Amino acid sequence: MSTENLRTGSVRPEDPRDPRVRLVREKYFSLRPKPLERWLWAQGIPSSAERVFWLHWQEGMTQGDWCSALPIRRVAAECQLDVSTVTRAYQWLIRAGCLRRTDPGRQPGNPFQQATAVTEVRVPRELLAAIDRHPSRRRKGAGEASAVAGPRTPEIAAFPAPNAPPPVQDPFAGLSGRERLRALSVLTRAMSADERRQYDEACRMGRTHVHFDADSRLSAEERGRVLQQLSALAAAPRPRPSPAPRAPTAAVAPARTLSLFELARLRRDVQAASSPADAPELMRQVAWSIQEGALRRFGLPHALNIALKKIREGEWTRPNRMPPNWACAPSSPEPCGPA
Repeated sequence: MSTENLRTGSVRPEDPRDPRVRLVREKYFSLRPKPLERWLWAQGIPSSAERVFWLHWQEGMTQGDWCSALPIRRVAAECQLDVSTVTRAYQWLIRAGCLRRTDPGRQPGNPFQQATAVTEVRVPRELLAAIDRHPSRRRKGAGEASAVAGPRTPEIAAFPAPNAPPPVQDPFAGLSGRERLRALSVLTRAMSADERRQYDEACRMGRTHVHFDADSRLSAEERGRVLQQLSALAAAPRPRPSPAPRAPTAAVAPARTLSLFELARLRRDVQAASSPADAPELMRQVAWSIQEGALRRFGLPHALNIALKKIREGEWTRPNRMPPNWACAPSSPEPCGPA
């Protein structure tokens, strides 16, 4: 952009034939969090180690579990490095707390070949303690959202419907509890036996009407108070009976999913505790029991120790509710020597 364009404010639209525009619009590019990138720069990270780290970061972000199983020769080819340089980069990144690698054992189909190591990218502890001090991306606030949605309409006061019944008035309003009972007892003592029976039944059933005797001793004003009292009792909310207490049930632990890193460690430990021929099926059973079966109520290290102990002692049995065709997440079939 020229100085004249900046001064006049006239900016040309983006040219689709410009290679820079094509790179931004059409080609892939990586996302690197600024706090993490600057932390790596401050640690004096070698350029080779930085290439290796960002390669695993991109692969882990694509997988969704921040784990990747890349053979060391593929990492060397992707980063344009030598295999020995990649090995030293792994050692530097592991010491800095940026990577965690595990040996998944031997290949299931070839016990004489080492399986690909699983790598998990991690946030260093020093950066994790200071992550809140770094600025965050700007997000659309409530004011901007309301401006996009338009002006709010004023709230309309709620008025009763024109055909709504008038509110029930309490005939003993303004009286204390003792005075209310005294006034009510005066009315009930003046009732006849039939009127008192009807009044008690109306109170119990929530009715609002009583048939007074022709020669009732209650005056017209007192009969009106009785009917108002019944209407007030019928309009009052009735307490619902509380449900019977249920017997406490044991809490069921939710199902969990083992990451690629945890599955690699599980396969390595199961291979060490069993024979090569039985290891694939035992790993499948143990993985299902830890994720969805009886071992999911335990923590992952505790559940794995329980399963390995049963396997070593010959007491492990196939879980009863395990589906016959259930399969855990497959690992990378490419071989790779440990770095």
